[in-house]
Amino acid sequence: MKQETFNEHFGITEKRTEHLNILMENDLEAFIDPYHIANNLGNMIAKKMYLRSKSFLETLNRRYIVTNDRKNGLKFLSHLHEANEYHLGYSHSNKGKGIGPTKADFVFDSLSANKFAKAGVSVTNEAHNVLLLVKGIGQDNMSDTLANVCRDILAEFTFQQCIKYGIKVFETKIEYYDHSSGKWIKKKANLPKYNGKYIILVPQFLTSGQRIYTNRYNWFISSNFISKEILNGTIKLDVDGKFINKLRDGTKKPIIKNINNHFRKPKDKLIDFVKSYNGSLLDFQDYVKLNYPSIDLEKLIELYNKAS
Repeated sequence: MKQETFNEHFGITEKRTEHLNILMENDLEAFIDPYHIANNLGNMIAKKMYLRSKSFLETLNRRYIVTNDRKNGLKFLSHLHEANEYHLGYSHSNKGKGIGPTKADFVFDSLSANKFAKAGVSVTNEAHNVLLLVKGIGQDNMSDTLANVCRDILAEFTFQQCIKYGIKVFETKIEYYDHSSGKWIKKKANLPKYNGKYIILVPQFLTSGQRIYTNRYNWFISSNFISKEILNGTIKLDVDGKFINKLRDGTKKPIIKNINNHFRKPKDKLIDFVKSYNGSLLDFQDYVKLNYPSIDLEKLIELYNKAS
């Protein structure tokens, strides 16, 4: 059974809108992607979200993770809830990965177990690096974190979309992280409603479908670093044939699939690659921008069909 979208419900006839066209009765399996935020800093919304989330993570790491202040850290994290007003993530029947009061321990422990975060290394002050490197922080709960921390920014975007399309809004109060005070505060916002519940929209270019960046980073390291080390002899191997294909003209080509299968690391060990290959995080960020775009219309249709 076909599900009604936001645009259909509110009479928006444009095929392409600035906002992600969410479903009304279900969650769309899409996520706010921190890589798309970091890779689009020329856009004002992306820049605001990047700076806000960085401030949040700096505060979390510096005040609570590095100092192991569990009591106050859990209190700080207790403001993160499953951001249901966005209609993003896994379906309500498949929740459990979102961040809420009962998840604060899990998030605190995940960051505390990460060597970079515990040591106060600055890379874990950026949301895309946390998603990539911190075991236990997945796409769904990172998306929920960004949705909570940047709620006012996205509420204002939603209000502007409603003005553009003549959608009725209602006054409510929202909570978000205020970077100037380092505290969670509330403010008034004007948002659309559906079945008595408020809705917040997200710019489509900041979203992605289900994507496991751990796998992508492993492949990136195997392709761009380890394979070169194997070819130039930096890495000594007992059996070259498993990792190198010799062509008739004598040229040697790395077998990336085999290299990746052999050298790949689990998420909690990826920091070893970061240490070994200086600059690989920034290079990978550029690689994501070129190879893993945000959700397009074709992908959206696929997600609608999956939810039906």
